[in-house]
Order: sequence, then C-alpha cells, then structure tokens
Amino acid sequence: MKKIFFALSIITMLFACSEDNLLKPFGPDDSTPPGVVTDVSYTALPGGAKLKYVLPLDNDLAYVKAVYTIDGVQKDAISSQYKAELILEGLPDKKEYEVELYSVDKSNNQSQPIKITITPEESPVKIMRESLKCIADFGGFRIEYKNPSRSELSIYFLQKDSITGNLVFYQARVFSQPEGIYQIVGLPNVTNNFGVFVRDRFGNTSDVLTIEDRPWREEYLNKKNFKYVGKPRVVDADDWYSWMGRPENLWDDIVGEWNFAQTGSQGSFPHYMCIDLGVTAPIGRILFQQRMGGGIFNNECILHFEVYGTAELPLVDSANPLAGWTKLNAETFEVKRPSGRKPGEPITTEDKEAAEKGIMFTIDTPFPRPEIRYIRFKFLDNFKQGNMAIMGEFSFWSQWK
Repeated sequence: MKKIFFALSIITMLFACSEDNLLKPFGPDDSTPPGVVTDVSYTALPGGAKLKYVLPLDNDLAYVKAVYTIDGVQKDAISSQYKAELILEGLPDKKEYEVELYSVDKSNNQSQPIKITITPEESPVKIMRESLKCIADFGGFRIEYKNPSRSELSIYFLQKDSITGNLVFYQARVFSQPEGIYQIVGLPNVTNNFGVFVRDRFGNTSDVLTIEDRPWREEYLNKKNFKYVGKPRVVDADDWYSWMGRPENLWDDIVGEWNFAQTGSQGSFPHYMCIDLGVTAPIGRILFQQRMGGGIFNNECILHFEVYGTAELPLVDSANPLAGWTKLNAETFEVKRPSGRKPGEPITTEDKEAAEKGIMFTIDTPFPRPEIRYIRFKFLDNFKQGNMAIMGEFSFWSQWK
C-alpha cells in the first residue's frame, strides 16, 4: 500500500511541475512571433480577391489570417500553413479595401501585419441585380436572371401588403447556375406592387427592383377532386400500388420520403399514369415533386416525360395506349438538376430546395389550349436508367389568355 501511495505522489509531483506546459494550447510556452508573409499579390474576383504570398519558414506556423473591414465591421479569413494563397469573399462594392495579413503560429503568436490594398471585381449580387427582368405571367411573374460567376445567390420576391402598404416577403429561392428563370406563381389576377432583390450568403443585399403589374389569370386545381384512373378504363400495365406506394399519394399535399407512388420492378418504360382531375379546364402548369430523401435527382426519379389529355375517356385500344389522347406539350419535359451536377454527385442547397418546392413545367402548346378532364403521363426514363418509376406529388393550374 505504501508503494502505491509513493508512486501516486511521484506522478502528482510530475504533473504539478509540468502544469504550466499542459495548459498551453500547443505545449510549452513560446512567445516568439512568426515571420511575416512576403511577395504579396492578388487577383481580383467577383466580390472578392485571391491573395498569393510566400510563407515564412517558421516550423510552428499554423495559419495565415487576413483582416479587413466592411461597412465598419471587422472581418477575417484564414488559410492553413499548407497553402500560399487565401480567398476573400463577400466584398459588396467595387472599391479599395485595405487588408492586413498576419502569420500565426501554434502558440497563437501573431506576426506584424503586412498591408495590401485590393479592389475586387463587381459583386455577384450587383451583377445579378442588374440582369433581373420581371415579366408578368400566369398566376405571377417570370424572373429572368444572369449569374456568370455561379455564386450561390438568393432571389427574394415581395408583394405589397393591403393593410400596411409595405412590401412584404412572399417567397425566395437559391440559385447558382449561370442563368435561368425563377417562376413566381400563386398570385391573384389583380394589379399590385411587387419587389425583387438579391442576397448572398454573406448578408449583402441589392437594391429592390419595384414594379406595378397584374398577373395573368390562373387557377389552382382542387386536389380533393382528383381520382386515379387505371385499367380497364385505360391501357395501363403498371401497378402503382407497388411496395409502400399508392397513386393517391400524388395529390395529398404531403411531400416526403415515405409518401410516394411507384411502379413495380417487373415493369419497363414507358410507364403510364392517368388522373381524373374532376373538372374540365385548360391545363397550363404542372408542378412535379420528387420523392424526398437520398434519391432526389437520382435513381428511380423520373427524368423525361410527356403529357396527354382528353375531355372524355376514349375507347381502349390495347395496341395503342394513347389512341384518342391529345398531346399537351410540344417538347418532351426533362427534370433538370438545378446545380448541373451529375447523378450520384453530392446534393447542393439549390438541389434540395428545388426538390422540396418542386419543378414547374409549363404547357408550351399555343392558345387556346384544349380543355381536359383526364390527364395522362407517359414516363420515358429515370435518372438510373432502370425499370422503375417513382414520384412524390403533382399539382396543376389552369390558364386563360
């Protein structure tokens, strides 16, 4: 027992002697600051800059830090000891910014600053804002934009509140592709004031583009009227009740991983799906929402499809599943991944948001469009190039012009 007590006493004394060192973040105390970076230069970027330099030769160098100010608020950016460059982002204006570069060692000692003045290129926020075009469309507006730097930017849409008279938030979406169209829907066919602005992930915002206009007439179809139409009323070899799926899930306003419809693995493309809309109307828009989860823009998610319609169900022709049906879209619809990435590559914020909110497809045949009660989908393939078809939700709008 005495031997154990003696051994513990020795260990305690050793720890007490080295306590100061153990409390240091990286071992023994070191009050010597590292050397400075040298040969500093920069390349202007949209809303930022890439700084290059020569690292000091200190063995305990930890990182290089850039310190700068935006609108009176101090910011910093860090690059590790393994890189001889550092990226600054989120600079809102095309003007001069003074940047101080510090070398920092593993004891958190900081070198003397090396100053450099940089001027970024025009910010992505301003470039996108200047490109914005807001055009009246069915049930809302079509916002066209350009984003040549492919920055992750949000477009915010506002509408005037009838009580306060202020522009208030309606909806927003993130975009990172070089150009595109943001479709705003769900607005009444009345004249009002609207606003659009751009925001980046650093909190920089553009000025507001204000407009006064009237969306074209569009009506949302009540899903309570929808019914699934299967064989023998139509030619349909698919079993949409496969696994946990059921066709009624496609119009229950529930979008999630476990609420979907799918075909069985024994089938093959093309797959068909017929819905009784319960009313007769000229269909103008279709919102397609995928089954959520790891399979968005991947696996059995529909890739290409066509849409057909009729006011009354035609006689069944087993040799021609589409006999008596009118094709509604001139071009084949494609479910495009907003980020442009390939199936299997990591999902981006933009991809996930698009999958949650759905992909809007506009019927592209000229007016007057045929008034239909029954809508029929012909699914041509999926992202995986397998045999199964799977989806989460459909919504429809009728249009008059």
